[in-house]
Amino acid sequence: MTHLTPRRTLLAAAAASLMAATLGAHAFENKEEGVLTQEIVLGSSQPLSGTLAYMGKAVDEGMRTYFDMVNEQGGVNGRKIKLITYDDELKPAKSVANAKLLVERDKVFAMVGNIGHATNISAYEYSSTKKVPTIGALSISDLTSNPPRDLLYVLPSPQSTETAAYIDHAVEVLKAKKIAMLYQNDGWGKPAYDIAVQRMEKHGMKLVEAQTFERFATDLTSQVFKLKQAEPDVVIVYALGQEAVQFFRGAEKLGWKPTVFGAGGLNDPKFIELLGKTQSKLYVASYYDAVDGNNPAIQSFFQRYTKLYPKSAPTSMALMGYSSAAVTVEALKRTGAEPSRAKVVAELDGMKDFDQKIGPKITFQPVSAGGYARRGQTGVALMELKDQKFVSMGSYIDPVKR
Repeated sequence: MTHLTPRRTLLAAAAASLMAATLGAHAFENKEEGVLTQEIVLGSSQPLSGTLAYMGKAVDEGMRTYFDMVNEQGGVNGRKIKLITYDDELKPAKSVANAKLLVERDKVFAMVGNIGHATNISAYEYSSTKKVPTIGALSISDLTSNPPRDLLYVLPSPQSTETAAYIDHAVEVLKAKKIAMLYQNDGWGKPAYDIAVQRMEKHGMKLVEAQTFERFATDLTSQVFKLKQAEPDVVIVYALGQEAVQFFRGAEKLGWKPTVFGAGGLNDPKFIELLGKTQSKLYVASYYDAVDGNNPAIQSFFQRYTKLYPKSAPTSMALMGYSSAAVTVEALKRTGAEPSRAKVVAELDGMKDFDQKIGPKITFQPVSAGGYARRGQTGVALMELKDQKFVSMGSYIDPVKR
């Protein structure tokens, strides 16, 4: 028979207690909310096909790269993260169908990193009825976060910051006297137009021309011609992907070299590839530090990213995926060993100045705090396209004090 000394007895008891606590933590499970003993299941709906597939693919890869890093380090409070993504082609009806699959069949804990205004809101109208939060929704439309919705946490900085920065820079720095605008005729583009009109009024000015186009438009010839006729000093363009390329190609055909402020999301190497060389000047707002800059977190992230996805180039869209994943992981960490959707919502409501390491700090507030309560960041940095790269023009501009 083995006899234990008092010291050995004490150590054995402590070890047994620690083991029991660890087993207890890992024994907690709530499959209906996507919490298993060894993993947490998250869901995402992305445009993995269609004209903006390059954006959805980059965001999804960015999230997976960040989650891979977290899982390699042991996961979140001992649980690995599993991400399930379905293609919605940036179509609201498909985003709803995906949300139903993710919630009802896959039993996800939360939706993360979904791209787009219409797709996010459509999916949210379903997922919120099941009390499933959407974390790090990626839309610059103010309508996605204002009015604030209980379970919808939005990134990155909104049009109300971005468009105002464009107008101010055009008038105060470039000394523009005539400003025109092209925008997508939906809940993403219309708010940008409204904000531009309001900001112009503060400068005692009006837009000299405004043209619209429908999402997935294949011909912008008429709109470009009318914009050129107005002879603007600056054109603000709220278009993405191929629609944005159509604007520049149309201008070239008319021998026009406009100075353009483009929607956030265009400051991406993939868009530069789509665009090719242009003689127009292009300024774009960025929500993160420069992809090719000296930020060590970005450099480390893209080293891992290119190892996992050797055929993909580092982009700002991948950084959007990083941002969504980082916020999700931070909120989950704060919930402890027994996470729940209700707990993660409470933690997000109290998240203030979370340092995501790649750009402005992130703050969320209870919905009662007003229009920016569910908008994690509000700062933007202007960038200029030079020699096929976007170069930062200075520090972040953030008119919102919280």
